[in-house]
Amino acid sequence: MSDHSAYDLDLEMSLLLPSSAPASWAAAVHEAARHLVDLRWEADCRATDDLTTLSLLLFARTYTGDRVPQDVPVIELREALTGPADREPQFIAEIDRALTETGQGYDPAVSRGTPLWSIFCAARDQYEGRLGQSALADDIEPPFPGPSLMRGAAGRLAQFFADHPAEVSDRAIAPAVAAGPLVIESERIQIVTAGSIMPLRCPRNHDVRAVRVDGPEVATECGQGHVSGHWALEAARVRMAVARATGDRPSGQGKRVLQELLIVSTDLPRHSDPQQANVFLREPRHPVVGRDDVLQQIHGLIDERR
Repeated sequence: MSDHSAYDLDLEMSLLLPSSAPASWAAAVHEAARHLVDLRWEADCRATDDLTTLSLLLFARTYTGDRVPQDVPVIELREALTGPADREPQFIAEIDRALTETGQGYDPAVSRGTPLWSIFCAARDQYEGRLGQSALADDIEPPFPGPSLMRGAAGRLAQFFADHPAEVSDRAIAPAVAAGPLVIESERIQIVTAGSIMPLRCPRNHDVRAVRVDGPEVATECGQGHVSGHWALEAARVRMAVARATGDRPSGQGKRVLQELLIVSTDLPRHSDPQQANVFLREPRHPVVGRDDVLQQIHGLIDERR
């Protein structure tokens, strides 16, 4: 599997398509992907931010059902995206209203937002990387907001639509990616870093037996039925792990039952191959390191030498 497959358009689409979102959102994502299908999808590029921003804008313009995303003309998109480079896009309020009116905004009753709300907040966040650098400094002088990912994407998209005539976009075809969760069941699910292989456990220290990816969110379930999140898990990395284990596309959905699942930690690049990135997996001299049955294997080696 090539490095760039970790940043393919269909994978990025799957991360924007939670099963709880309305059909109008899926239509907006597919139309945004159709416009941007010829962008370079690779590590460290901003095409992902552009896809998210354009999807949100198309949703905000079509969520009422008066028209579908395919009916929004390029000139309208360009006008909405064009604005002062030193200000946040005006359509942010429009997106906020669309999410609220469709029940996809923040729910104070449960003190959490929907997956679409999380996608929106990450794109418009102006404090990414600015908070927590110094607790004392933040108390004395709170950090100033900076440009959001959405502001940068708006400028790039405005230029993109100015450079690409509508007839070129009309001929493009986006990948067919369905909204829906990917569920993996395995007796051995492990997190791989450069120097460790750790069994995935729930907060009560039980081994995790299932991982569920739904859009940008990941949930785990242990053998005792406890459902929780995990700080070391990211939806894209779980999907990449399944793709390596099965040969399927990372954007797949449905249920997979695997003997073992090795998931690259967020400490490593998304496209990392755990077999190459981890020192123990690279060295067959250490067959027992990081395995759940390490004690049994050690006892077996001792018995063989008696």
